Amino acid sequence: MKTALRTVLLLSPCLLLAACSHSDDDTQAEEARVRVVGQAPGSTPFVANLTLSLDDFSHLSSVSYTIAARPGTFSKPMSTTFTRAWIERTGAWRAADRRLVIPVFGLYAGYANGVTVSAAFEDKSTDDEQVTVAAPAYTGPAAVYTTPEVNTARSAAAAPGFDYMLIKNNAYAPVVLDSDGNMRWLGADPNTSPSTWFGDDAFYVGSATTPELRRFDLTGSFTTIPLAATRYTNFHHDLSAGKKGLLAELDANDGGVPKIESILAEIGTDGAILKEWDLAHIFRAAIQAGGDDPANFVRDGTDWFHMNSAIYVPADDSLLISSRENFVVKLDYQTGKIKWLFGDTTKHWYVDYPSLRALALELTSGKVPIGQHTLSITPNGELLLFNNGLGSYNHPADTAPGITRDFSTPSRYAIDEKKRTAAEVWTYAPEPPIYSDVCSSTYETTPGNYLIGYAAAAGRTRSKLRAINSSGQIAFDYEYPTVNCGTVFIAEPIGFTGLVLK
Repeated sequence: MKTALRTVLLLSPCLLLAACSHSDDDTQAEEARVRVVGQAPGSTPFVANLTLSLDDFSHLSSVSYTIAARPGTFSKPMSTTFTRAWIERTGAWRAADRRLVIPVFGLYAGYANGVTVSAAFEDKSTDDEQVTVAAPAYTGPAAVYTTPEVNTARSAAAAPGFDYMLIKNNAYAPVVLDSDGNMRWLGADPNTSPSTWFGDDAFYVGSATTPELRRFDLTGSFTTIPLAATRYTNFHHDLSAGKKGLLAELDANDGGVPKIESILAEIGTDGAILKEWDLAHIFRAAIQAGGDDPANFVRDGTDWFHMNSAIYVPADDSLLISSRENFVVKLDYQTGKIKWLFGDTTKHWYVDYPSLRALALELTSGKVPIGQHTLSITPNGELLLFNNGLGSYNHPADTAPGITRDFSTPSRYAIDEKKRTAAEVWTYAPEPPIYSDVCSSTYETTPGNYLIGYAAAAGRTRSKLRAINSSGQIAFDYEYPTVNCGTVFIAEPIGFTGLVLK
């Protein structure tokens, strides 16, 4: 394989005609004569558009770029590959002037980025071009992410098990940070983004004020997709991958009656409604079937359920849903039937409803989830969540709000559905304790490594991002000022490097 390597700023003109001619044994890379001939700023400082000139496009297989890591950093370099299918689908190749335009995203703002652009051809030959992209500093409304308070810096001593994290927040568009604390991407829209999912080479964000999705491509620009149902009013909390589409937590209006944070729908990325679970209907039916009156539990027009997380579990075709006010509930995906409930047994749902008490798991060790957020299933099938510790605050008058703790932890549970038991098998409780009563998140990044987002610590004035291993060793710890959950709502590991766009 022959590889051509040139540095854009040092290209020399052909001194002899023979040096510029093609011979029969030239590789396809040599015949294409790839050159970076221009660059233009993108929609944010984290994106630039590079223009490549090709004499021959016919045998090009793909184009990729790699952004060199800044000295003293440890995150994997940002890289992306654009396949020929992507190039043709998006119209990136302009045949009339033999130009190819690719977006380079993930730049360091306020820095002269070293970028390698690689073109690959059908005969396995390649051409590498070196270019410097001087990105301007970011000074917009999300500048809080550019200056973290570094309590523990990322180092070679402790790897966090991931390199990039998606920050879903209550003030700005989606933000991507690297594990060194550098801001590396931002959507070019000022709206909030707790309801965000990344996949299919785009970010999908549910509007907090309208029944619309925003699709951000990787350049940061967005298009709006209305939902195909008028009863929904807005998104809240989160988006996650469902069985066939995205699981969206939605508010609705049914004949003038508000359904507040108690509707889960599976939607397509085109806005189609694929399936719905109305938790008010599901719980009314279950309580009545158990011989109780649901009137003082299911209360339309109030935030009686407060759904804040929902995930699909392919292992048994089920849904796990977090009701901040009450418990974690497992539903059968197809029928919506309740399989079990797991939460604080000093609360109204357990104390006053034998029909719901009969569905509860028994805790055999550790502590129950209270006010929990961000459910996930670990590779070995255990339930992981952020255990906030805040009791109910929308319970009916003269009923039990349950326990309120003065600390928060990630909690991991082994659940035995045959025995109907749950055991807390891992938690992280640092000293001094950290209390983040609302929002917040925890995810296992690679086995034994965790990213924790304390969204509302220090009386809801500080957001903290901490990466740890299962023994509590800290890989990094960054802090930001916040008001409530404005800066960090959810912090989630994201595969943002090594992307292959098709």
